[in-house]
Amino acid sequence: MADQMNGPHRNGAPNAPRRRSKSRRPRRRPPRPTVAERFEAVDRLLDGEVTDAGGVWSRATAWILRLTLEQSVDQLWLRTTPELARCPMRAQLLALRVYAGPETAAQVATVWAALSRAAHHHDYELAPSVTELRRWREQTAAVAAVLARIE
Repeated sequence: MADQMNGPHRNGAPNAPRRRSKSRRPRRRPPRPTVAERFEAVDRLLDGEVTDAGGVWSRATAWILRLTLEQSVDQLWLRTTPELARCPMRAQLLALRVYAGPETAAQVATVWAALSRAAHHHDYELAPSVTELRRWREQTAAVAAVLARIE
């Protein structure tokens, strides 16, 4: 009676181990988009070319911009100090002062904070406007260019 209540067991035994198929291959992750590809996606969203995004296009744009900014910072760490790429973003922003200078670090931190705030949905806040998103896109592109030049 207890077996009927608990449902069928694997291989007919109550605690039989799971069998893995030998033909199962590990999943491969799709290639990570480049910074340029992310900017292209943002431009398509801002130009209205992507109509499937519905009412979430503005927050999606903010998320993509934030990912682009984070990827630019990651690429800097991979060139200079790979250990920092594993740190939380707030720690990376603090370390950025040493590698990129206080002005660039402040710009990155300001844009990152604005994009983080805009990307999260709050019922009492309006979604970011096209003007804000375009400004953040330009700021992200400018800082990404500066970070790409640092050796």
